[in-house]
Amino acid sequence: MIWLQNARVIAIFAVVFLHVAAGVVIKSPIGSDSWWIGNVYDSLVRWCVPVLVMISGALLLDPNKKEDLKTFYLKRLSRILIPILIWSAFFLFWASLKGAMKGEPLGMLDLARIIMSGKPYYHMWFLYMVVFLYLFTPFFRKVISNSSRFEIAILVITTLLIAALNTLAQRGESKLFITWFLSYIPYFFLGYFVRFSAIDYSKPILGALFLLSVLLTSFGCYFLARNNGLDAGMYFYSYLSITVIPMSVSVMYLLKKWTKPIGNERLTELLASLTLGVYLIHPVFLDAIQHAWHVPQAVNPAISVPLISTVVFSLSLGAAWVISKIPYIKKAI
Repeated sequence: MIWLQNARVIAIFAVVFLHVAAGVVIKSPIGSDSWWIGNVYDSLVRWCVPVLVMISGALLLDPNKKEDLKTFYLKRLSRILIPILIWSAFFLFWASLKGAMKGEPLGMLDLARIIMSGKPYYHMWFLYMVVFLYLFTPFFRKVISNSSRFEIAILVITTLLIAALNTLAQRGESKLFITWFLSYIPYFFLGYFVRFSAIDYSKPILGALFLLSVLLTSFGCYFLARNNGLDAGMYFYSYLSITVIPMSVSVMYLLKKWTKPIGNERLTELLASLTLGVYLIHPVFLDAIQHAWHVPQAVNPAISVPLISTVVFSLSLGAAWVISKIPYIKKAI
């Protein structure tokens, strides 16, 4: 479906944008002009990961797909396990290289600890989490097949509430990465619900909800960070915070209304097919740019954040396209 392909492309760009903006938030004094710009930019795109999970749910939980366990696992898990193995090894090398350049070499124990954390690099956690969502998808489909839309709505609402309360109480992710997927199950089912639901909300209502959520996220982060430190303020950036949940839902419904392709259908399909590659590759270009020019901190972030995001996204897209044309290597993305 065109709108899901559009959504995937926009969400991946939002991930890149978030990682650029996050650097400003972390490295700028809390409450400074630069910090506020980074904070607002960061808050604007906090929906990106929930939407990516919802897209997966919308596609994979379709009850019309009749696949046995073997077929499903061979098709889906093999598609993601190969990139995980290849890019985990690459980013362990990348982290070692960065450590050596800083005069802080990583030993074998450090590398083993990084792997066991489920984060060979800061963005790789998502793939480690998604693997477990895929693992249980055939069983989730049975829930969908044997439930009414009303029952699915109740399931989504209650599990979102539980996940939100857990995030509020926990203040930080579980150190055991094999449990991360549990908190994202509500978004996974919500993606199916949004795709097949006949409920339609007007753009003004969805837009107002989105803007309100962004404002509450940015101001909530500021007040908590000012009084309790940035780590506390980061609660509002959580993908299951009380402000990011409605933000993500509103964006998903808004994207559903975008039924025209980006450029044309062929271009949209191509861009969507390269999104995993962009996600995997973009930290390399972002690190290189930040190392070479010390931006976005050195330049007005109001300009540098969108500019660097566009450059990094474009370079990553080009690299992913090149890799996709090389036999055997293309399996890495």
